Amino acid sequence: MQCFVKKSYICKLNLYYKDMRKKSILSLVALALLLSVAIESNAQRKNRAPENRFGIRAGFNMSDLTSAKGLDIYNGLSYYDKSFNYVGFTDTEPFKLGFNVGFVGQIKIADYWYVQPSLIFTSKGYRLNTQNQGDYTQNVELDVEAYYVQLPIDILWKYNFSSDFRFFAQGGAFLGYGVAGTSFFLDHFGEKFVPRVRHEQTPTPTEVNGYIGYDHTVHGLMDQDYDETFMTEGTNRFEFGFEAGLGFEYKAFQLTLSYQYSLTPLYNYDYDFTGRYEAKNIFNAANSFEYLNIPAPKAPVQHVISFTLAYYMNLFSNKVKY
Repeated sequence: MQCFVKKSYICKLNLYYKDMRKKSILSLVALALLLSVAIESNAQRKNRAPENRFGIRAGFNMSDLTSAKGLDIYNGLSYYDKSFNYVGFTDTEPFKLGFNVGFVGQIKIADYWYVQPSLIFTSKGYRLNTQNQGDYTQNVELDVEAYYVQLPIDILWKYNFSSDFRFFAQGGAFLGYGVAGTSFFLDHFGEKFVPRVRHEQTPTPTEVNGYIGYDHTVHGLMDQDYDETFMTEGTNRFEFGFEAGLGFEYKAFQLTLSYQYSLTPLYNYDYDFTGRYEAKNIFNAANSFEYLNIPAPKAPVQHVISFTLAYYMNLFSNKVKY
């Protein structure tokens, strides 16, 4: 009887231990699953871009004017062919190289959508070299640099290929203020002759001056001129325009190809220089277009292609909703 009781007690004890062992195994499995989910979630949180970011950016620009039309007259020259038909400047050089550098931020406003403001220092400009006309060496060179402080604000749409790699498209507007720049005007007219042939001071072209109408109130008889770009009258310091771009993001890095188009021209072709002409005893002209009796065309604007690399620093908490 005692043996039977003893065996029953042992059997119950064995059953209890077996049950506890099963529960322990199940608890360890559940704990392991919870830990793996937590580790994976933390890894994804670290790899995914934060909603708000701040960084630095730098790149290079290729800038130009939309047209060269009227630049010769604005600078006091007017090119004609042998039949005295107005020819003018043909075109600017393809691009003038420059740079951009500054700060950039990103603010999430909705799923896939971000606002990206920037504050940058950027350079623009153009280069021009005219063709020869007539019997004299007449080509004129213009080399203009313009430096701006700009505030571009873009809206970004992102597509995530993975937690690390993203494609985006952007579009927005920019405001700028010209802070510095240099403008070189070099006139090669008559430099092959000794003594050097100078432009005649006349508003109409003649064969004597090689089919060039010349506004002497702009450059006088000097063959070279240097100005600070935004100190010259008729040059616009303020600019406004639109931009668009495409790019990729990899973790904290962003590579962008963008295009900027200014709505405000660099030069005001309708600027009133009446005082300058009256000082020369000319009372029937307000600018070179009127002096040379040629209609003022629409002033060209600047446009820029930029390649920019940005690096975002993790200065904000990464609160990502899953």
